[in-house]
Amino acid sequence: MGSVVALLGFAFGVTMTSGGVLEPVQTALRSWVIEIDGEVATLDLFLRVNPWLLVAGCVAAGGWWLLRSPAGGYQRGWSWARTGIVIGLIATLAWPISTLTGREYGLSITEPIRAIAAFLLTGDAEQITWSSFMYLGLIAGAFLAARSHGEFAWRAPGAQRLLQALGGGLMMGVGAGIAGGCNIGYGLTGVPLFGLSSLTATISIVLGVWAGAYMLFGSVAFERRVRDAQRA
Repeated sequence: MGSVVALLGFAFGVTMTSGGVLEPVQTALRSWVIEIDGEVATLDLFLRVNPWLLVAGCVAAGGWWLLRSPAGGYQRGWSWARTGIVIGLIATLAWPISTLTGREYGLSITEPIRAIAAFLLTGDAEQITWSSFMYLGLIAGAFLAARSHGEFAWRAPGAQRLLQALGGGLMMGVGAGIAGGCNIGYGLTGVPLFGLSSLTATISIVLGVWAGAYMLFGSVAFERRVRDAQRA
């Protein structure tokens, strides 16, 4: 339930920045555009190298890391290596499949959530696109995977955690709306194209998650150590 509440907050945040009260903020921040030779700024253009050289370097570095890293599973699911390879193949196939519908873009989450929210609020069926069905399939696939591994269960956190989930989802939605994407759109679609904006956004997301996890769980661990020391 905490994830459902966070999703609702995300939808509210995206809607607020894409046609809502925060749209002027989004427009103002997006007005600053960086281009290289009149084209979208990418790492290969910045370095003045063939993009396939970067691809070869990433494949070599990723392959070396895969060979040296332990292949542990998450609970009773797939290993992270197998999961990553499958997601990579899905992200690759998403391009030609999406193009067949007239949408020349890969996997994304922010766009379908905004479209689904707009459809529910306005009833405009034209808001529904290929990505909207992709998002519904993502939820259905996650549900089937959890059921097949015996991990599905309804969980309801306390009121404080639900408020945290709502606030966190709202901030993620506002951030994704302003940035024009989230970890999926930037990480799985933009980074493989070596977009500098995607690289910047993905690095910022990772740093933000680390900081948030430390503030949330690091403080809990610190308080636990203090209580243990007081009892001792």
